[in-house]
This record gives sequence, structure tokens and C-alpha cells, in this order.
Amino acid sequence: MILRIQLCYLHAVKVKGRSEIGFVSGFNVLIGPNGSGKSTVLRALYECDQCRIERSGTSGVRYFNAETMNPHAPSGPPGDMRNMILRTRGIFSSHGEIMKDALTTLPLGKGETVLLDEPESGQDAGSVQRIRQGFDAICRKGGQVIAATHHPFLLRDANIIELVPKYAEELRAMYCRSLC
Repeated sequence: MILRIQLCYLHAVKVKGRSEIGFVSGFNVLIGPNGSGKSTVLRALYECDQCRIERSGTSGVRYFNAETMNPHAPSGPPGDMRNMILRTRGIFSSHGEIMKDALTTLPLGKGETVLLDEPESGQDAGSVQRIRQGFDAICRKGGQVIAATHHPFLLRDANIIELVPKYAEELRAMYCRSLC
């Protein structure tokens, strides 16, 4: 499980206003407008040797960005069998179906972390609700979820990490005003 990250200089200059970020067990969401550094934080957590990451235990970290699973634009070797299956399904599936397949096939154990970059992208309201239920199930089993998002439904009962102060308030006001 990831407890904290101290961003290296390269990543800190790309993340608005934060060079150190703490996480809790369970469901964490990174929020902020486009360009605020949400995806940068996720990539730093997954692959930067220069950032200082404090962990609890030695559990694994899995990173999922729907674009990395796009079989038409692979960014490297397919990896393990599970990734190969997801990429093959992606040839015949929509973005939303790829995300749902990935979430249902991730074998996460207690203390493991899954990083997701805008999992609501390409999803209808019912699918976003099912994705959130999947996150809740992962957390009930002792896993940790860290997601970058803009979707207000994913903010409910989550540890909200604002990269731009008062962004959650702005999201809620905008969506409540337009949907209520």
C-alpha cells in the first residue's frame, strides 16, 4: 500500500501546488482541472525511481490507463497473459468495455494498490456506478485504489486529494447546478 509520495523535481514542477502527497488505505481520488498533474502523479507512483515513495509492506502496484490497453496503439510489450487478453478484447470492444474487463480481471490482494487514470472516461452513468462499486469491493478486500478523476460520483466517501484548492467544491457546485 502506498502511504506517501515526495515528488522528484521533474515531477514536482508538473504538479500544481503539491510536491508531497499522502494517501490512505481504501479509495483515494486525485482531482483538479486538466493540466493540474493528476496523471503525472499516477505515473510517478508507478515508475519513477527518483520520487520518494513510502509504502506499507511490499505489496504490488498495478497501473491502468485505458489508452495503454488500446491494441491499436500499444506502448510496449503486452506483458503478462492477462494484459494480452485485455488487449485482444480491446480490438473488438469499446473504451468502456475495456475498462470494465480490466477491473473485473485484476487480481488484487490485501494491501495491493491499483492506479487508474480517469476510469470514468467513455462510461455512461450506470457504468460509472458499477466501476465505483468495483472500487468499493477492492477496498473491502483490503486493497487500495488511487484514481485521477473529474467525475463527482467517484468523490463520494473517498479520500479527496485536491491538486487545485477548492476544485471539489467547484465540481459539486457545477454538477448540482446543472443536474438538480
